[in-house]
Amino acid sequence: MMRPVPAPPNVELRAGEDGRAVVLAFPYDAHLVAAVRTLPGRSFDWDAREWSAPADDWVAVRLREILRLYPHLTTTPEVDEWLAAARLRWVGHIRTARHAGRGWWALDTLAGTLPEALLDVAQPIEHEGRLLVPLTREVAAQLHGLDAARLSLPAARCLEYVEHGEPPPPARLTLARGVAGERFSLEVLWDPDIAPAFEQLPGASRNELRPDPWIADQLDAFIARHEVQLAPAAAEKLGELVAEHRAALKAIAASRAREAEAIPAVAARLQGELAPFQWAAVRYALSARRCFLADEQGLGKTVEALAALEADGAYPAVVVCPASMKLGWEREAAKWLPHRSRTVVSGRDGIPPKAEITILNYEIVAAHRELLVLRRPRALVADESHYVKNPHAKRTQAVRRLAEAVAPDGLKLALTGTPVLNHADELIAQLRVIGRLKDFGSGAGFRRQFEGELSEERLHWHLRRHCFVRRLKSEVLPQLPAKRQVVVPVALNNEAEYRLAEENVIDWLRSQPLDLSVLNAKIAATLRAERLAQLTALQRLAARGKLAAATSWIHDFLASGEPLVVFARHVEVQHAVLERFPGALHLLGEDSITARERSIAAFQSPDGPSLIVCATRVAGQGITLTRATNVCFLELEWTPALHDQAEDRCHRIGQRDAVTAWYLLAAETIDETMARLIQRKRQVVGAVTDGRELPDAGLVEGVVRELRDGRPFRHLRAVAGDREADAPRPLAAGAATRRTGPR
Repeated sequence: MMRPVPAPPNVELRAGEDGRAVVLAFPYDAHLVAAVRTLPGRSFDWDAREWSAPADDWVAVRLREILRLYPHLTTTPEVDEWLAAARLRWVGHIRTARHAGRGWWALDTLAGTLPEALLDVAQPIEHEGRLLVPLTREVAAQLHGLDAARLSLPAARCLEYVEHGEPPPPARLTLARGVAGERFSLEVLWDPDIAPAFEQLPGASRNELRPDPWIADQLDAFIARHEVQLAPAAAEKLGELVAEHRAALKAIAASRAREAEAIPAVAARLQGELAPFQWAAVRYALSARRCFLADEQGLGKTVEALAALEADGAYPAVVVCPASMKLGWEREAAKWLPHRSRTVVSGRDGIPPKAEITILNYEIVAAHRELLVLRRPRALVADESHYVKNPHAKRTQAVRRLAEAVAPDGLKLALTGTPVLNHADELIAQLRVIGRLKDFGSGAGFRRQFEGELSEERLHWHLRRHCFVRRLKSEVLPQLPAKRQVVVPVALNNEAEYRLAEENVIDWLRSQPLDLSVLNAKIAATLRAERLAQLTALQRLAARGKLAAATSWIHDFLASGEPLVVFARHVEVQHAVLERFPGALHLLGEDSITARERSIAAFQSPDGPSLIVCATRVAGQGITLTRATNVCFLELEWTPALHDQAEDRCHRIGQRDAVTAWYLLAAETIDETMARLIQRKRQVVGAVTDGRELPDAGLVEGVVRELRDGRPFRHLRAVAGDREADAPRPLAAGAATRRTGPR
């Protein structure tokens, strides 16, 4: 009689190259497979259709649980013997913990019991469900006998310290060097609260921190407060950073100075009186030699630069500025330094006359550079230096070559209230012009150094450390009232036309990838240009639709008898306002420089016309319109700095009243999306110049994203011309709105 062959056991032990292994074979069962997958170190042999795992105590603990849940699985006697023996040994985690102000090893038991010898030596205490044993050599020797114990990295570090006869510190700071440069690295040993505290340090992430003198004092204080041990290399590096930080404090204080004594010999030659904060800027420039004069718009950077030239005797001097500002420079030089000869260069042809101060615009520097170099300038002043932010532009290259010809001990001054219009790396070309890029390494090194979190705040500190003087109106002119930015929602009279166009643009945007970087570079560049054109067309359509309401608002405002400055972006909008108000003055791209000067003088006259219409990119810089305390924007630019500059034509030295910037936005249109994103971008740009930090994103990309995603507008109520309407909402959160319409 034939007897059936007994089925092989489901679980058995086998010897292998890497030691004993436990092998499991069974008919497919999804739940059982999921359970076997929890075995530490398990693998599956597809040919033999069986699972295997190391035959260690951790696997034994988990396998016992699987056999309990699936009792139909059979085992060999050898497996039973192995599981029984493993049950007697302690299996668990050894970690570290802080208790009663000192460090401990923390034992978390998974299975088995601790050896009596360890219990006798350690005298453990129970805390929060686990046993704590002291960090002593006797306990360390016993822990080595726990073959199935798994030590955390901090626990292993503590073991090394104890075995070498040293008390383990709460944490240790090391210095790592790699392809990305140097990094401080925090190794926590037994105080878990140190890691979160380390993450609070500016720039720290994942227990790492870039070495930077900007953070040296805070890091030094952190180490002292938490009793962190320093590895030798880390101690040496921190010492260097602390020394650099302390040495930089004097320069940073000078860059913030709000007052300084006048230079008597220079003051006697100036035909006017500088404020104490302006003398501080002059002294800074004379000391730094190559620097940014970056005071907030309206604080008199032109006068500061002229005084610095006179104090240094830095003649001949070359002043490069936007074309619209040349006559302004000539006028200021004549007023403050009438004893110095001046010449204003126009056009690319001809030979500029020799003079102590030569003034020309960026566009013609290349044409006259060689001749100016031959005259051996001792100073270069680059006004509105963000004009040379693009390193590939011809004017940037021409100005840089001209700057290289300035005497080694000469002055190189970059004047701008907004050195960064969009991104911090716009500073690279400007730093190269004034000869300061080497303080930050190369252009590529600059980008690497100031990437990541809080890069704007760090960059601001380093700029002040080397070559950057900046004061705000609120700091040096406390009597000058702050600006208010107020939104006036207005209605469209072409609602149907605009909505149709908006739907078409949104459909078109949704037909292409949101992230153009996934496309071929040339295709991506073409699509970016098309996106900007589509959004600009939509913006222009909204501007056309709100013209009637906007001009009505302007008419009502002028009835109050107060002067008003109106800024518009597109020519058709500018002309439409002038047609509605034919007696208004204007500063437009088509106007000659002489005509612009006449308009400015007429508007500043107490009995001059009350309305001046300006092109934002023409009249947004280098002029003074302080007769007005109200500025009106009919359209938004893609760059927030252009709005700030335009507002500061009124909000500057000489202004005695509060300045209000009225933004006439078309309700429920692209205007609202742009206004919100512009404010966000304005804060990012301010981070570099004023030392704050905020996340950034491209404005065009932000508008595209919001239109594609169909994010709702805020549904501003159209109130233009309605004196009884609700108070208009502020452009920026927290902006004051004391009144609802023209006063």
